[in-house]
Amino acid sequence: MATATKAAQSGAEKAENAVAQVTETISSTVSKATAVANDLVTKTTDAFAPVVKSAEEKTQELTAAFAEEVKKAEAKGQELTEQFAAEVKKAEAKAQELSENLTEEYKKAEAKAKEYAEAFAAEVKKVVVISVDTYQEAVKRYLELTVDFVDSFKNDAVSDLTKKNAAAITELVDASVAQTKDLLK
Repeated sequence: MATATKAAQSGAEKAENAVAQVTETISSTVSKATAVANDLVTKTTDAFAPVVKSAEEKTQELTAAFAEEVKKAEAKGQELTEQFAAEVKKAEAKAQELSENLTEEYKKAEAKAKEYAEAFAAEVKKVVVISVDTYQEAVKRYLELTVDFVDSFKNDAVSDLTKKNAAAITELVDASVAQTKDLLK
């Protein structure tokens, strides 16, 4: 049995040796692979670092340029807004000026129209007064002629009646003329 035990021991030893050798080979291979992977990561990182840094710098440059353009656009927007507000104020001032001028011209025209209306009314009054005076004189003259004509018949009764009627008509015409002139004042 010793031989069998020895052989079993020798086979177990050989198996252990083989497992140890395989473990050592795997460990060595993993170590080498890890070193290669670490080296690959380091080299890749080193290779990409300048590209990433350049991309970051370019991003910062573009961001700064964009921010500058936004500031310029804001300033231009503010400038245009101020110009527009100034133009609006100018337009409002001009509108106010035109409104005041129009109001002033309207008042002048209104005063002139009133002046013309008053002048026209005064002329109409003159014409009415002249017409009424002329009417009064014509009636008086007509009545005088009528009295003279009736007197030529030498009939005292008819002459007295004609004179009384002429006096009454003269009184009515005088009252009518006076009232008309009062209304014209």
